[in-house]
Amino acid sequence: MLLNYKIHPAMLCAWIALATVPASADQPQKLREIQREFTQKIRPMIQQHCGDCHWGDDADADLNLEPFESLDQLLQGRSKWKKVLLRVAAKEMPPQDVDPMPNDQHQQLMQWLDQLLNSVDCTDINPGRVTIRRLNRVEYRNTVKDLVDVDYKPSRSFPGDDVGYGFDNIADVLSLPPILMEKYLKAAEDISFQAINEPSDHQVTGIISASDFTRNGRKSWADDNSVVLFSNFTISGDFDFKESGKYKFVVEACGEQAGSEPCKMGVSLNGAQSKTVLVKARHEDFKEYELPFSVNKTGKQAVKISFLNDYYNDNNSRTIDRNLIVGSVKIVGPIGKKSPSYDKIINVAPPKTKREAEAAAKSILNRLASKAYRRRVKPDELSRLLDLYKLSRSEGNAFDASIRFGLQAILVSPHFLYKVEAPVSEGETRKLTDFELASNLSYFLWSTMPDDELFRVAAKGELSDPVEYRKQVKRMLASRRSLALVQNFASQWLHLRSLARMQPDPELFPGVNKQLRADMVTETKLVVADLIAKDAKITDLLSVPYTFVNGPLADHYGIPNIKGRKFRKVSTVGTGRTGLLTHASVLTLTSNPNRTSPVKRGKWIMENLLGEEPPPPDPDAMQLEDQTELTGTLRQRMEQHRADPNCAVCHRVMDELGFALEHYDPVGRYREREDGNEIDPRGELPNGTKFLGPDELQRTIRTEMRDRFLRCVTEKMLIYALGRGLEYYDDCTIDEVLKQMSESDYRFSSLIIGITESAPFLSRSNK
Repeated sequence: MLLNYKIHPAMLCAWIALATVPASADQPQKLREIQREFTQKIRPMIQQHCGDCHWGDDADADLNLEPFESLDQLLQGRSKWKKVLLRVAAKEMPPQDVDPMPNDQHQQLMQWLDQLLNSVDCTDINPGRVTIRRLNRVEYRNTVKDLVDVDYKPSRSFPGDDVGYGFDNIADVLSLPPILMEKYLKAAEDISFQAINEPSDHQVTGIISASDFTRNGRKSWADDNSVVLFSNFTISGDFDFKESGKYKFVVEACGEQAGSEPCKMGVSLNGAQSKTVLVKARHEDFKEYELPFSVNKTGKQAVKISFLNDYYNDNNSRTIDRNLIVGSVKIVGPIGKKSPSYDKIINVAPPKTKREAEAAAKSILNRLASKAYRRRVKPDELSRLLDLYKLSRSEGNAFDASIRFGLQAILVSPHFLYKVEAPVSEGETRKLTDFELASNLSYFLWSTMPDDELFRVAAKGELSDPVEYRKQVKRMLASRRSLALVQNFASQWLHLRSLARMQPDPELFPGVNKQLRADMVTETKLVVADLIAKDAKITDLLSVPYTFVNGPLADHYGIPNIKGRKFRKVSTVGTGRTGLLTHASVLTLTSNPNRTSPVKRGKWIMENLLGEEPPPPDPDAMQLEDQTELTGTLRQRMEQHRADPNCAVCHRVMDELGFALEHYDPVGRYREREDGNEIDPRGELPNGTKFLGPDELQRTIRTEMRDRFLRCVTEKMLIYALGRGLEYYDDCTIDEVLKQMSESDYRFSSLIIGITESAPFLSRSNK
């Protein structure tokens, strides 16, 4: 196929989304011809017409074409050459303020780009390889919950996960810094004590840290590790008790001692059951003081600590000052109650002999390790865990306490913390084992470890059977656990997580608080989840005639007769609020704090729905707000702004897409006017495609831009499923998945099944 030089961008992107041309017998010869033509003709041509801006380390728009020389470099850089194709085809490059490229050279460049981008050999798809991947925080929490029934929340103390290609499950960026390893060690201890608590040991339910305490509702100290009570006053920290019963409060304290007696500390629960203790520990030599309490009700309650005997004496020679210093408070209990997971883990009768105990320990550790490692534990691994148990017993620890040491070792093992796959020999390709497939599926669809059914099928070697494999995929999709796909894939694909960090101008939008922004995100997640559950067409995301709202969000939208916090499904027919692009979540996260931003909205559409990343702005280009000579409405000012040729290349597409959403203010409320002027929601792309408002824009994406949209969604989900960025050879997989999807009218299930049955998902290569 040869491209006419007059091709428009929309037609061009549709072409890019087509299946790759099958390889022919003379594929290597064609590749050599592509490189030869590049070296002899194309590279000098590009340097002549594009070199001023795109040659060298300081290249504009992060597009440096100088390093491309070899065929491998050309193939590896296909994503960049696609960008070149888009700009050159539309004659946006070279820019209007320089001499144009002669038509014959333009045609020659287009033909060469066509050959390069259709040169991948898809007769033997390269599945690629994935770096060994650490579980992210969400996966870690879910896996711990499924393994030992403990809901441990690492987000409170673990460092945040790095993001790559838009997702937080990318192997190449999920490093293991020393601080995280320390957190894993501490977490393993905490989790093991919560999972296997002995009534004689008692369970640490939680901790009130020094930074959690306040005085009269305010925190007035700088040190997060301790609080100094320098006079007779009381500090208070709230704790949410899940169960009533007997507890111990273990208070970490010391004192700056002075006078004839040590510091006297009072501890109470909600001002009652007051206990008094003498704190004899001296400054910076913290000791723990245990105090019994009875908790008669559940819920949030105040643990109060008072300094009872302040002393101060200034005799002109030196100052004598008694102060109480408080660190953290451990809440231990309920005393005498086993944790819910105790009997599930210690699922044997109390052993009577040493031999019975070792046999029981071996059975328990074998089951725990096999489940935690997502495969059968190896004999030498089990032997080392059993050695830990024996060492603990030799030091006088009880049976269940010794099992706890084995569990701690399991929880810090790389085989638990990472998705481990066997290495592939150099130059080879291999299929994943059944256990590896089970982990791949479960972390893709559920963001957690395989369940018992998936383990059972994998252990029998049946998961590699295509019929059983698809049966398991469908079963997992039908499970409520598949909501994780919405929670973790869709929320990152659509950038919904970013909304929590945004704050619209509180003076202009006083009601748009943190909770309402969370409700906006919930609305979008519920709609996506509903469409997946119905197995709707993917394009329905841009035309769905209903949404989910609760009372506050309904008030925000102006929808009557909806009260309370519960979300319910409501029709949006005739309301001007149909499809994803009318959700307040999307509209708010693509706005500035005090005004809408057609640029941000257009950029969001290009990146997340059309798969096209606009180049970064020219560093010399002025911000709209800084150009005081611009006048009129926001649209008029932006049109004047992009009259500058340096700005027009990017803005002629982004702005037009964003203008279609101008009927919605910075927080997603519908409006007819802006600053007294009527809204003009017209949009027109460089290829002449026109649309008026969000409905026509979404219809255009569903129809004329459908291939670009579907390819973009497929690329995003494939990145998430594989945990790696895409390479040029992954185009073959995307083409194949899209072909399969076309046979079922592009429904969500066909996308998910197509990815789970693709070569990169089922195999690994080391070529």
